[in-house]
Amino acid sequence: MICVICKTGVCKPGKTHFSAFVKDAFMVVKNVDAMICDNCGEAYYDAPTSDQIQAQVELAYNNTAEVEVMKV
Repeated sequence: MICVICKTGVCKPGKTHFSAFVKDAFMVVKNVDAMICDNCGEAYYDAPTSDQIQAQVELAYNNTAEVEVMKV
């Protein structure tokens, strides 16, 4: 697939880290499967992976962590 961000790169399977601010906490999920653009590095996640990331982030936030680093 062609990257929708840079419009020149080709997305290939790989691993990346997902990070996000959730309310007052910063979350990092390591070693996430993704399609990654070979030009700009933009990562795209499929639906099951997105669901897994969301579950990990919600678990960490509900456990009141301010900074959480997890592996998928």
